[in-house]
Amino acid sequence: MNDENRKPLIVVIVCAMTAVLVLVFGVSCGGGNNNAAASWQSGFSQAAKGATLTASDLVGAGGQCSAAGTQLLVVGSCIFEVKKFGGLFDLGSPTKRARLAPQQAVTVTLLVEGTRTEQDVSSGDTVSLTFGTSGGQLGIACRVVGTCALKLLAAEG
Repeated sequence: MNDENRKPLIVVIVCAMTAVLVLVFGVSCGGGNNNAAASWQSGFSQAAKGATLTASDLVGAGGQCSAAGTQLLVVGSCIFEVKKFGGLFDLGSPTKRARLAPQQAVTVTLLVEGTRTEQDVSSGDTVSLTFGTSGGQLGIACRVVGTCALKLLAAEG
C-alpha cells in the first residue's frame, strides 16, 4: 500500500477515534442526565438570543436623522445603515436584535440579507428588529408632518 492509498484510511480512523472520544467524554461528563449538562446548554441558549442592537450600530444618512442612546429622531424619512459586525473568525453572536417603539405613526422598512419588508406601525406598538452579521438597512418614514421620535428597546425573549 502506498502513501496515496493510506491517506483516506488514516482520515477515516482519525474521524472514528474523534467520534468515540466525543461520545465517551459526553457520557462521562453528563452522567447520563440533563442536569449535569445545564451549564453548557444555557451557554448555547444565551448565544441564540443574539446581541443587542444599539444606536452605535446605526449610521444615519445625513442631517435629517440621528441616533443617540436609545432614541432615534427622523425628519420626514431616512435610511439608517446597520453596520456589519463579527469577523472572519468571530465566534460571537450571529445576530443583533432590538425592538423599535415609535412615538408617532411611522412606516418601517427593513432590508436584511437581500429581503425587504415594510410595516406600518402606530404609536404605542413595537417592531422587532433582527440583523445578521452582514448588517442591513433600517428605513423610517414619518406618517405625520415634522419629526418622529422612536425608542430603541431591548429585544424580548
